[in-house]
Amino acid sequence: MQEAYAAERNPRRDFALGSIHSPKGVGACSSFKHESGAFGTLDLTADLIDILDGTSSTPGIKAAYHYNLVLKSWAEGKYELYAGPGLTAGWVRDTHNHVGLMGGLSGDAGLRVHCLHSMLISVEWQVDFALQFKNRYNPDMSLYAAGFRLPYIPYVRIQYCF
Repeated sequence: MQEAYAAERNPRRDFALGSIHSPKGVGACSSFKHESGAFGTLDLTADLIDILDGTSSTPGIKAAYHYNLVLKSWAEGKYELYAGPGLTAGWVRDTHNHVGLMGGLSGDAGLRVHCLHSMLISVEWQVDFALQFKNRYNPDMSLYAAGFRLPYIPYVRIQYCF
């Protein structure tokens, strides 16, 4: 009897789709469970570095995939603390108004809450360790400094589970 109640209260949801929000970027996101208990996230965001402070008027675009391990779980899986490595790539704006192709490694950590039977709300922090190709007239490759800029500002995910 209790097993049926627990399954009804916390049904197995393998896929979620929603949006991701932060002063650093906004966009669409999805997550899906792996059989091992870990989950993957895929994000497509408008990179807002230098947009909100008025330094620039054109956002970049960035995609990221993270493989997240659940480090701690409470209340029958309602709350989950997670972290994981990933990959990132995009056409982004770095500091000093440099625009170019970027690619490299990424990492995130956060807390997600399963609520209202089919909603996921997450608060997470991301850091990108990537290289960026800048200046199309005099090609230059350097560290993507904006990947480490303002790491304390979180992203908020709001997703619906299917």
